[in-house]
Amino acid sequence: MSSMKAKESKNFLSSSFTDLMASLAVIFILLTVVFIKSSSERSKEGKKAVRSQLAGVLDKNNLPLVQDANDPLTLSVRVSENLLKFASGSAALSEAGGQFMDQFFPALAAELCAEPMRSSIDAVIIEGHTDKSGEGAAGGTSNNIRLSQNRSFSVLSRGLAAVRHDQPLYDCVLKLILASGRGSSVPIMVDNDYSSDQSRRVEIKIRVKSHEQEYFLKEKSKL
Repeated sequence: MSSMKAKESKNFLSSSFTDLMASLAVIFILLTVVFIKSSSERSKEGKKAVRSQLAGVLDKNNLPLVQDANDPLTLSVRVSENLLKFASGSAALSEAGGQFMDQFFPALAAELCAEPMRSSIDAVIIEGHTDKSGEGAAGGTSNNIRLSQNRSFSVLSRGLAAVRHDQPLYDCVLKLILASGRGSSVPIMVDNDYSSDQSRRVEIKIRVKSHEQEYFLKEKSKL
């Protein structure tokens, strides 16, 4: 009898422990779902604020702000070759391209560095893209990657020069901005057809901070 009671007690404890663990697992899953949903909503709010604050300067220059297809936290300003002209095979900005940056970039930087937007932005990436020209020859793909990198750096350098006279704005831009070249790896399709003209472009990508980043930075500032 005593042995049976001990066995029943053991089974009861085991069952209770299993129920407890199952309940904790359900609670954990629910909290995770709530956290993910909250993070997603905050990211949407951050991107909405970016769209709203940049609308004036982008509309003035007829520049679209689109959602990046590969990163839910990133918005992209797509600048066509018509505005940032480069000679074939060259990374030197044309005179017209330089004038565009002198006019456009200070206005963009002023918006990006103004609060509350500045606190919500993780990075600004100037990303160069080429068409597929020359890729049939040996080393052509590598050459286009290098060319796109050099072009993005030319745009970045001209942008920095355009705000150099404003030290606080210049310092803000330095902390946010970087250059990247993608070669022909991200082509533009028009009606399902490859467009070499639209593929030759520079994109200014604006990445908002994730909820986790904002929380970490807020906690870090308390130390």
